[in-house]
Formats: sequence, structure tokens, C-alpha cells
Amino acid sequence: MSMVNLFTSSTLRISGLASGMDTELIISNLMRIERLPLDRLYQKKQLAEWKRDQYRDIINLIRSLRDEYFDVIKPANYLLSNSAYKKFSAVSSDSSVVTASANAEAMAGTYEIVVKKLATAAEARSSGTVGDTIQSKSLSEIGDFKVFEGKSIIVSLDGVTKTITIGSGINSIDDLKNNLQKQIDEAFGKVKVIKEEGDSYISKIEVGIVDDKITFKTAQESGATKLTLYNYGDASQDGLSLLGINNGASNRINTNETLESLAKRVLGTDADSIFDDDGNLTFSINSQEFTFSKNTTISAMLNAINNNANAQATIKYDELTGKFVLTAKQLGAGKNLDVDDTLKKILGIIDVVDGTDAEVEIGMVGGEKTLVTRSSNSFTVNGITYNLQKADESKTITIRVDTDVDGIYETITGFINKYNEMIDKINSKLTEKYDRNYPPLTEEQKKAMNEKDIELWEEKAKTGLLRNDSILERMILDLRRALYDSIEGVSIHLTSIGIKTGSYEQRGKLVVDEQKLKEAIRNNPEGVMELFNKKSEKYPTYSRTLTAEERAIRYKESGIAQRIYDIIEDNISTFRDSNGKKGFLIEKAGIQGDASEFTNLIYKEIREYESSISKMYEKLIEKENDYFRKFAAMEEALSRMYAQSDWLYAQLSSLTSK
Repeated sequence: MSMVNLFTSSTLRISGLASGMDTELIISNLMRIERLPLDRLYQKKQLAEWKRDQYRDIINLIRSLRDEYFDVIKPANYLLSNSAYKKFSAVSSDSSVVTASANAEAMAGTYEIVVKKLATAAEARSSGTVGDTIQSKSLSEIGDFKVFEGKSIIVSLDGVTKTITIGSGINSIDDLKNNLQKQIDEAFGKVKVIKEEGDSYISKIEVGIVDDKITFKTAQESGATKLTLYNYGDASQDGLSLLGINNGASNRINTNETLESLAKRVLGTDADSIFDDDGNLTFSINSQEFTFSKNTTISAMLNAINNNANAQATIKYDELTGKFVLTAKQLGAGKNLDVDDTLKKILGIIDVVDGTDAEVEIGMVGGEKTLVTRSSNSFTVNGITYNLQKADESKTITIRVDTDVDGIYETITGFINKYNEMIDKINSKLTEKYDRNYPPLTEEQKKAMNEKDIELWEEKAKTGLLRNDSILERMILDLRRALYDSIEGVSIHLTSIGIKTGSYEQRGKLVVDEQKLKEAIRNNPEGVMELFNKKSEKYPTYSRTLTAEERAIRYKESGIAQRIYDIIEDNISTFRDSNGKKGFLIEKAGIQGDASEFTNLIYKEIREYESSISKMYEKLIEKENDYFRKFAAMEEALSRMYAQSDWLYAQLSSLTSK
């Protein structure tokens, strides 16, 4: 509510015509004095809001420390877990055979592994190239084969496209076949094949005759794969249509073809028998049933299988081999791929080849090796995860597992840096001086200033609000004690591992001796872990309902990280203790997103200020109206007096004139 306009609502307004005074200005000046207590209430309310915001900034800073180093879903930095202090590096002597990593359960040492077999998945493949032959119509009724002379066909082989023109002397189907083979060989060349019995040359595209039909297919040994035939541009010279072959015919399946087209490629005249009376194809993979229309594309069928989690299999069409490949998702021996006969028929599958388990031999250097079989190529034994890359029985691979000194050091120093940041922020607030010469600005004062001046003023006005705050001072004191109080059953202290407090001016910040800390991690990792993470035997987990006596026992038996976590929770926990109280800072200032946002002590203080402001505002309105009433009465009295004076003057004037 604007301080300038607070009292412009009065209905009593006078002009001051009788007195000649500017009564509006006089009353405004009077009310400015009357308004001073209200301004002070507004300033107190503003200070309380700023104080609440500063508490919340500190709460969020503490929460960020907790979320980064005391959150179980971040195991690498989780200081309440052994994994933060027991980190190992694992180095393989041949990463092309096996790689490894180690967790907190591992033991340092050198291990040997021989990879005898990899785990494989059960697999089913088309027995032959699906639809690998392009076939013409029957040429038995061709009376004169000379019609083919001079005709052309566009041939594309693995992305290389050429025009093949049939020569002269075509008197029979054999002549046609031989001439086509000659023209194709000249266009694409032959492939030299080296064999023991002597080198030979084979065609990339084989032209054949089957039942009076010309056939085209790629020769497997040549390395050629995809063959596609197209119509020649001049219809009168087009040889492909004369052969009765469709434009774009290929020896490889286009997955945009329909299942009906696929069935005809694989089953020929028996294609219709695989569909039911409604034209649907139904089959199952690992007991998961699928149903597709004959008009469904091959691509849609493949996607449906691959996206079905219950099928536990993947399927693809391999353009290189021209085969469908169905693979179980689960590696290893056992029945992991069950395919029904209907799917086998349409994909040209005969048998399912079972998967195999991985077989390795593992042991310490110089010790006895143990045969290990697993249904995966990635598995964990004694805290070491082995990732098998290939089998090679002739090689013995060593895995050297060492304490990851740098990794542990980075975790501890990362926490210390974050801790120091928190301590520095809190200490700066505790020692910040409050300048009474910079109270919060009133709205009237702000109107007389520019934005930059207002910003600088408020920056000064916000300083020192948490100076010597008892809650924060107690928290800092508790943290300092937690760092250096002895831990029951632990013989070392922070100073033993190269961590100490800095100078007096640094007020509790920690300083790390890198060399000494790394030596402690390397030589006494268990001791470092106990120092930070020792758990109380009687009360191993933090609880808001522990009694003072129970908390004292837990504190005495707990490591530094456990103690710090307890102190953090004591101050910012949103859970209630046995007295129904949340953390000290939460009770004081609350936090957004929690019920404490509107139930904290500062919120109550702000509400009391707002209530007092409302009451005082009403009183000032009444006071202003009272001033206007009094000035109005004065003006009215003056008007009557002036009127009487005028009458008397008129009477005297009339007597004088007589």
C-alpha cells in the first residue's frame, strides 16, 4: 500500500476560502508526522521479510551440500556409504579381450582371467537368401527371339548403374541368356577367385534359365549383393517389359513390401495357405502372440516385434545376406528363443540355434583358477565387473586392481570445498555489521530516488540482519565440534590425514594437505573410511525421535560424515521430531514448497506486523478525517464571523449616511 496515497480517501475536503490558508497542505504535513509510526511498522515488516529470505538462502545452500554428498541415489559421492571411500581402479593388460571395473566390495591385487567362450544369444536365420532370384515370364511362346535384339535393360548392382543392350544373333532362349551374361560381364567385370586347384573368374551377376524363364541373381562368392533391374527410358527399346519383369525388381527385399508379397517370394504358390480366411497372419515368439494383415508392410511387422518387451527378441532384415535374423535378447544357454512354425515358414527359417554361456577362468596371480560360467558377457565376481570382448583361450589376461587414490581424494576434497563454501557464507552473515543509517526505504522516499540509488541503498539496508544469530552460531559450533571430537573406536583424527582448520580469520574453514591426505588414503583406506563413515552400533541411522541420551550415544559412536549429516538434518529437516518440531532453521524461516512456508516464526512475526499496520492505518484515516472536520469547523466559524462583521459594517455605514 502506497505511503504517499494512504490518506487521500478522506471524504472531508475544504477549500480554506474563509481563512485563506492551504488547509490541504497543512493537513498533509500534519499527517506526515502522524504517519511516522506506520512507516516504522512497514520498515520492520520489510526487515523481517529480508531476514526470512536470507535464512532461506542459507537453507538452500545447506540443502545443496546435503543433496550432493548425502543422497543415496548418488553413490559415487554418498558419504554415508563405504563406496565413497573404497574406490578401485581396474586395468586390463589387453582391453581387446576383456575390460574391468571394481566397486567397494573388491580387494586390491592382480587377477588373471582366460576367456574361453563368449556368451551368445539364441538365433534363427533364414536358411537361404529370401527372394534372391529375379525371374522373367515364361518365354516358351516366344516365336522369334530376334525381337530381343537391340533391346536395353537398366541394371543396378550395389549402387553402380549401367545400361545393358542385347546384341544380335539371338535365335533361342540360350542365345538370349548367353548374350545377357556377356553384356553384363563386360559392363561390371568378373571377380578373380583364388583356389588351391587354380584361380578362376566368376560373374558378379549370374544369368540362368529355369523352366523357360530367364533368371538373374548375384553370385555369392563374388561379394556382390543387391541387384535391381529397371525399364529402359525408350519404351520401344525396353527389354525388361519384354521379359515380363516389373520395373524396380530386386533380389533383395524392400521392407515396404507387404507380408503377402513376402509370402509369395518365400512360399511361391503356397503363399495363400499361410494366411487365415480373413487374410491375417498369426504367429508367436516366446509365447507372445502377434497378428498382422497380409497388407501389413514388412517394416511394420519388424517394428512391432522389436518394440514388444514381452517377445524378448529382436528381428532385422540383413540386406547383405538377404536373410531375416531373429535374436533372443537374453544371452546364454537355455531355451531363450521359441519361434512357432508359421513365422519360420514366412521367414524361411529351418532351425533355431541355441545360445551359449560365457566360460572364463579367474584367479589371483600365482593361485588356482576357477571356472566361471555366466549367461552374460558382463558380470561381477568379488566386486570386480568383467566385460568380455572376445574369446581367446591362448591368452591369460591380467587385471590389476588398485585403490583409486585420486578418486577418493576428489570425493573428500569436493565435499570439503562445498563445506567451506557453506561455512564461509554463514560466517559472513554472522559477522556482517548492521548500519542503522540505512533503514528500509518508504514508498515516498523511493519516489524521490532513481533505481540505481534504491538498489545501492537496499543493498546496505540488508546487511547485518543475521549478525550473531543464535541458530546459525550454534550450528557452526556443532559442526566444529563434530570435526574434532574423538570417535569411539577410531584412533585417527582429521589432522592425522592432513585436514585441519585454517587461520582464526577463516573461522572454521578446512584446509587440506594434498600429499598427506593421499598418503593416508593409499596406506590406510580403512582408517580413512572409519573416520568419516563409522556407524553407531546402537543407533546406526539418524532419527528425529531419538532422545537426548540416545543422540549423545549416536554422536559419540559416529564418524564425521554421520555427525555432519545429523547436524544438517537437525537444522533443515522437514520431518517433525517427538515434540512436533521441524529443523531449527525451518521452524524459524520455513521453506517454499513445504507447509513450513506459512507456519514459521518469521511468518507469524510478519503477520503480526500486517495486523498492526492495518489497525494503525484505520486510526490514521480517522485522524486525518478529524483534522479535516476541525479545519472545516474553523472555516465555518470564520465565515460566520466575517458575515457578522460585514452586517455590522453595513449597519454602521447606513447610520453614518443619515
